[in-house]
Amino acid sequence: MQFNASLRRAAIAIISAAALAACGASDSSDAAAQTSGDTGLGPHDIVLGDVNAPVTLVEYASITCPHCATFHTEVLPDIKTNYVDTGKVRFVFRDFPTPPQNVAIAGFAIARCAGEDKYYDVVDDLMRNQNGILSATRAGAAKGALQAVAARHGIETEAELDACLEDSDIRNAIADVVIAGQDRGVNSTPTLFVDGRRIERTETWYTPEGLAAILDEALGVEPAVEAEDTADAPAEEPAQ
Repeated sequence: MQFNASLRRAAIAIISAAALAACGASDSSDAAAQTSGDTGLGPHDIVLGDVNAPVTLVEYASITCPHCATFHTEVLPDIKTNYVDTGKVRFVFRDFPTPPQNVAIAGFAIARCAGEDKYYDVVDDLMRNQNGILSATRAGAAKGALQAVAARHGIETEAELDACLEDSDIRNAIADVVIAGQDRGVNSTPTLFVDGRRIERTETWYTPEGLAAILDEALGVEPAVEAEDTADAPAEEPAQ
C-alpha cells in the first residue's frame, strides 16, 4: 500500500511552511535562539505527567530520527520513572519531522488520532519500531507498517487510518508546531528545552544521569556529594 495523494499534499504543505530539521545535526542558531522557548504550554501540546509540575521538559523530535529513538528508548524511561511519574517534571513531545517527512507526519497524525490518553503510547511504539518502519518505507510498504502501529492503538481499519491522515485539523496542528519550533531556533532533532532554556547539544544529556543532573539543577536540588571512601585508610596513630 502506498500513501494516498492527500497525505503527500499535506506533507508538501508542511514542508513548504518551514524548513525541517535534520536528525542529530549540529546546531547553528544564534545566541538568542539558543535560549529561546517558554515554560508554558502551546495549543497543540499533550502533556505527559502532572500538568502542574514545577519543571517543564520539552522535546522537539521526529519518529523517523534515529537519535530521537535512542533518546526515547535509552534515556526517557528513567526520566519518566524518576521525574515525570513523581510529579517533578512535565514532559511535552513536539512534532518536528525529519526525512522521510511523509512517514514522520503520518506517525504524528496517528499519535494524535489515537487520543490524548494513548498519544505517548503511540509515540513510544513508533520509536521502538522505527527500524522496521524505515525498512518497510524503503521497500515501498510504509503505510502497511504504520497501519500495524495504528491498529494496536484503536485505529483498526485502513479507512480509519485514511480518515486520520486526511484530517485537516491534525495537519494544521503539526504545521503549527513545526513553525513555532523553527521560530524558537530549532533546526535539529532531538532538541530539548528545560523551563524555556535550550539545552546545548552535548553528550551529557544523551544519558539518564546527564539529563537528570540538568533537571535537578532546574528543580533546585543540590548535587549529591559522594562520601569519601575511608575503608582502606590507615588507622590514626594515637597521640603521644
